[in-house]
Amino acid sequence: MAEENGMDQATENSNNETPESGMILNIMQLQSIDINQRFIRVKTDNGWRINILDTGKVTINFITSMRKIESMLMSGDAIERDGDDIIIVRNQPDDAYRSKRSSSQLAITREDLLSAEPKAN
Repeated sequence: MAEENGMDQATENSNNETPESGMILNIMQLQSIDINQRFIRVKTDNGWRINILDTGKVTINFITSMRKIESMLMSGDAIERDGDDIIIVRNQPDDAYRSKRSSSQLAITREDLLSAEPKAN
């Protein structure tokens, strides 16, 4: 089957871990990647791999339209550069990332809304 897909057998068998989810981006569209937690960078044959050591937010800034993607990554996740691709590998189930999301700094909690005094006219 590897020969039919144009892949060699060694490449197919070398990736023993299957990520839960991920994202693939084109390196030519990226301006920067901001990582706000501890990580280790390792060079590879075709780029590099950043292994995430702590839970935190990663911000990917694009060149065009001043767009950005913010993604929560946890310990054990990775960001890989493979040629012209950036691959974000998430190794935890999707529910684990939902529980780690931080709320917006602009959001008001229910308690803040209830404790606010009505303004007199």
